[in-house]
Amino acid sequence: MDQQQSELKAELSQSQWQKLTRMHRTLLYEYHDFLLASHHPTASPALRKLAEKYAMPTRMWRYGIHLFLERLRQKLPNSLEYMLDFIYFAYSMLKMLLESVPAFRERWLWCLGDLARYRMAIEESDIEDREVWAGISRDYYHQYADKCPDVGQIQHHLGIVAKLDTRHGILAKPDSLQQFFYYTKALICVQPFQNARESIIRLLNACSDKPTAQHSITLAFIATHGALFSQDSAEQFVALANIFLSLLRRGLARLDRKGLNGVYMMSSNFASMLQYGEANAEMTPQFAAKQGETAAEAHKFALEWTSRLGSLRRLESDVSSNSATSSTSPIRRSIFPQGSYLTFQTLNVFLDQIIDHPDTYPSLHTSLAFLWCLCLRPNAMQQLETIIPWLPITKFLNRLRQSETNFSKIEDEAFPYFEDRTIQQLSEDFLIRGQLWSQSYYPERFFEDAPSNDNRPVTEEETTIILRRHRCLWLGVRITTFNRWITYSRDQKFVPTQLAHEYAPIAESCGNLNSRAHTADQDVTA
Repeated sequence: MDQQQSELKAELSQSQWQKLTRMHRTLLYEYHDFLLASHHPTASPALRKLAEKYAMPTRMWRYGIHLFLERLRQKLPNSLEYMLDFIYFAYSMLKMLLESVPAFRERWLWCLGDLARYRMAIEESDIEDREVWAGISRDYYHQYADKCPDVGQIQHHLGIVAKLDTRHGILAKPDSLQQFFYYTKALICVQPFQNARESIIRLLNACSDKPTAQHSITLAFIATHGALFSQDSAEQFVALANIFLSLLRRGLARLDRKGLNGVYMMSSNFASMLQYGEANAEMTPQFAAKQGETAAEAHKFALEWTSRLGSLRRLESDVSSNSATSSTSPIRRSIFPQGSYLTFQTLNVFLDQIIDHPDTYPSLHTSLAFLWCLCLRPNAMQQLETIIPWLPITKFLNRLRQSETNFSKIEDEAFPYFEDRTIQQLSEDFLIRGQLWSQSYYPERFFEDAPSNDNRPVTEEETTIILRRHRCLWLGVRITTFNRWITYSRDQKFVPTQLAHEYAPIAESCGNLNSRAHTADQDVTA
């Protein structure tokens, strides 16, 4: 009936809307009663299996809620009163099922998030009310993501309901950087969601129409990725990337959100290295082929690979050839090398600080985690080691060494836990997890007792900063086990190898990008 009615162009009368609403209410009651009966403690095993066998929660959402909501949405604003009434009714019904039929908890969480997103979408006059419903939707999506972090579609949905950027007042729109992070993450999750590409295109188009945001770091960053995503010319990419890097260097101290903006940037950069989840991505097979392998097994294999290379000078010819590669060579037309240049030049900016700033630690921890996982994939590392800023990384690791550093923790092969902390997870851990490249990083069941999104600390204590320092140092020590780029001396210092020194000139200005140059003010939308 919904499909038939949606094909009718004529407006429905009040009595027709009332009849349709009653029918869908009755249908939801029928689903509700069936689900309660089939999951009652006295229900027979055969009855209990029926709901799952016939995908009743999915059917309930599709036929009882979603199709009718779409019909109502198509007839806005005339149908607004009925749509609001039905949303509130369906919301209360799903809340009851969440409590009374927990066997389908993940499904109910997803449905509640979607329903709250509908309510958010139709709220145009009251920005505060819109953000309230966006927050409700985010909460349910986060609960689902806690249970199923590998699912790319839920990351995409989190991007849709991203927090508002309140700097624009009554015209506030979702934070575009946070949205871009979630959309790109959706493409490189263990279970990628390819429809996120359409959302990225819409976001890129929206950002290109904001002339008042000239010289914004976020706008320059998204414009640079737009050149990559759309596979624009190498010249366009280089010009935009250098503008972004210059703006980032000048405005690094103003990156807010507890350092998470830097994490959003680095994670999105990693997505560009994975070619935004394209089927023919060069690096994706390196990570995907090792699913199920433990970090210890991957480490052993990577160590054997490194030892087979022999002398550190063995790849000098490769360095020369990489340095001389012209911008017109076939490989330069691939997203992978350009995304790699952007990634490590952005990392260079975060590393090259005169004053140590803890707000950059989350992005640097994320980057070191990526490098460690990259070390475990030697075929991928062999393509990238020449452009990684090993010298600044070494300098940063040595700066992290403090009087309170627990060297036994960072030198242990085991992942660093701190028994005196009730929360072992850092804020960026929840952003890293689920991504394809991160599968070798966290120990099994690391997130098992993690707090929900609502229960995570709003402000970080000094002990959290210390934990993050130790995590970075531990990753640094793990990387030194290869004795190829950085070594760890007996006096507990990090020392770059001769190879790292040889790679330094290439890493500093790879791909014609320069993270140390101050570009003159330009229109970043050009």
